[in-house]
Amino acid sequence: NNLSAYVSVMKLEVLVFFQQWKEAVDLVQKAGNVQLFLSSTFVVVRYTFLEALAYLKAAQSSSGWKKRQMKKCAHKAMQLIRGWAKNGNVNVVHYLYILEAEFAVLNGKKKQAEEKFIAAIATSSRNGFLHDRALAHELASTFFQAQGDDRWAKYHIESSNTCYQEWECSGKVEQLSSMSI
Repeated sequence: NNLSAYVSVMKLEVLVFFQQWKEAVDLVQKAGNVQLFLSSTFVVVRYTFLEALAYLKAAQSSSGWKKRQMKKCAHKAMQLIRGWAKNGNVNVVHYLYILEAEFAVLNGKKKQAEEKFIAAIATSSRNGFLHDRALAHELASTFFQAQGDDRWAKYHIESSNTCYQEWECSGKVEQLSSMSI
């Protein structure tokens, strides 16, 4: 029903912001096709983005059949977002850059991932999506830390923290403050 669909979107939002990828994928799979019950275009678009991101991040820590299945699910959601962007929805361009960055990470394309993270941060900043800029910085920090580039990892986690502070997301600020790079 409508209410449980909206609750699923809000739960997914929290799981993604606190990087609980396995739980996010479990929620998406359990919830089914909630887009059918969402009347707001924004909420459908947001859910599709969060769903794709959860699948990509979960795929990065999976292998074999499970990894291929999650990559396929993410790709399907990314195609929807790509279509919306091609049809002129400028409010999804930063989503696409974030997803393309994580897709590049999944495929081992480090330079492409770096370029897409930079584009995601710039686009979210330019279009006023502070919370998504914070998320993009945080994801970029994780990427750079995995590459052993502590200087850029630290820069992006500090930038993410600044964005979350400006957004007044105290729980996330506390979480980031407890991390060490």
